[in-house]
Amino acid sequence: MSGDFVTNTAKPFPGDVLEDMGSMQNYNDWIVSQFSTKLGGRAAEIGAGLGTISERLRPFVDRLDLIEPTLALAEQLREKFADDDHCIVAEQTLESWMETTSDGIYDAVVMVNVLEHIEDDRAAARGLFAAMKPGGKLLIFVPALPFLYSELDRIYGHFRRYQRKDLSNCIESAGFRIERLRYFDITGVFPWWLLNTVMGKTSVHPPFLTIYDKILVPPTRVMESILPPPLGKNLILIASKD
Repeated sequence: MSGDFVTNTAKPFPGDVLEDMGSMQNYNDWIVSQFSTKLGGRAAEIGAGLGTISERLRPFVDRLDLIEPTLALAEQLREKFADDDHCIVAEQTLESWMETTSDGIYDAVVMVNVLEHIEDDRAAARGLFAAMKPGGKLLIFVPALPFLYSELDRIYGHFRRYQRKDLSNCIESAGFRIERLRYFDITGVFPWWLLNTVMGKTSVHPPFLTIYDKILVPPTRVMESILPPPLGKNLILIASKD
């Protein structure tokens, strides 16, 4: 693959936070629903964590390669998918994966809450482009709106929160054609701004996540399926290697 290298100085993402986020069934189902029609063949998920998204991706693809740099998380992934011969876990950083992966082998690559951890995101985009087959799909979910950047973002290892144009420029610079780029989760903007940006909270509150997931996510999902929001806590991007 390309010799471009990516610098990611972020610490391993805390497992307890991944567990809390993993309990948000409606939210995670909603994320994957944005990608499901673009999945198929051989796919890779970069930064698979505990497999919360992975297990939702698996029914849509023939083979799923899970790339996870943190030893403890990679071990849990292997245990979770131990009975699935077509789900392979690689304990690798993105840099290592870019160096060792052959060009043009993936039909889809998924990154959910990962690209913001990569300092040189344009080099990452070039590596992803090289790894994909012609017609392959790049499926990305990232935090949005720089004005929401908080101490919690910094602790999580986020180099940035994206504006639409910044994410678009990053992905197009690698040669991708963007099919869809839209905001996601308008309801989450105010709570994040108030609790994290203004009040400086540096941890998540599991009971709040449960309430948010059960009470607010379902109507927000319906609303945003009818009318794309003018802004949102996150961005969804679907791009193609034409």
